Amino acid sequence: MKWDRLRLFFIVSQSKSLTEASSLLSISQSALSRQMQALEQEMGSRLFIRKSRGIELTPAGLKVAEASKTLSKSIDEVNNKLISDYNEPSGKLRVYATNAFGSIWLAPKMTQFMEKFPQMQLSLSLRDAEPRVTPGHAHAEIRMTPVKSQDYIQIKLSTFQYKIFASNSYLKKYGLPQNEKDLDNHKIVSYGQDAQPPLDRKRLNWLLWLGRENNPRTPIMEVSSIYAIARCVESGLGIASLPSWMEKDMRNLFEILNTLNGPSLELSLCFHEQLRNDPRIIALKQFLQLHTKLDFSDQNTVKSSN
Repeated sequence: MKWDRLRLFFIVSQSKSLTEASSLLSISQSALSRQMQALEQEMGSRLFIRKSRGIELTPAGLKVAEASKTLSKSIDEVNNKLISDYNEPSGKLRVYATNAFGSIWLAPKMTQFMEKFPQMQLSLSLRDAEPRVTPGHAHAEIRMTPVKSQDYIQIKLSTFQYKIFASNSYLKKYGLPQNEKDLDNHKIVSYGQDAQPPLDRKRLNWLLWLGRENNPRTPIMEVSSIYAIARCVESGLGIASLPSWMEKDMRNLFEILNTLNGPSLELSLCFHEQLRNDPRIIALKQFLQLHTKLDFSDQNTVKSSN
């Protein structure tokens, strides 16, 4: 029996979906299906049943899933022990983050990280949605929501707020709003139905509801991607609420109405408890703690057009 197939099945059993598992594993769904079929042949039993929404494990599948979990844990413990025997962090480090935060803030920082730890091989996986905690796949995740699993450690890195931004070109054309009432006469780019940031849609669209109890403002445009919203603002389409960490790295965003603050969120590093003493995790944690402190501590003193 190939142990890799058990590891793949463990991810499938956790995600309850071949589509999601193939995405997490960065392999095609057809390739994953072939591996699962081969495993079922080796086991001599059907392990799961395909449903309209994902899969359902059979009794045999439940037993194999539990065994594969134990095996995966044992392999991880051996790997972590081997890695921890070295003073210098080395080996592959898989990190998950949301697309916007990973592209705008995290990825540019990784140049410094890799220069400091040249023996490490970094794999950065970015997705529109919050990373889903899946044992045996990512070593660490940058999150903005709490983790429910007790097997994971979540360390707060910083706190940030959603603030109001516009571009110079927009302000020259439409003027600078002075208070929340002025927002009635401005163009607002809002979060659409499929928006993936880690807040419910009404909290994300607090600008539409600010000072309006039952009659929200009508946006000029709804966009599902937070990065696309930022680009719309940069282009002068309208104003929008965006995370404070976006302002530093997007040159044409300017904070307005800086006495009005939107929702606040905690940025955190999440990893399995088994990796608590892993040199790779320790190195990443210390690096992120330093750089979030440097970049986020002055989030209230950003460049402003007020």
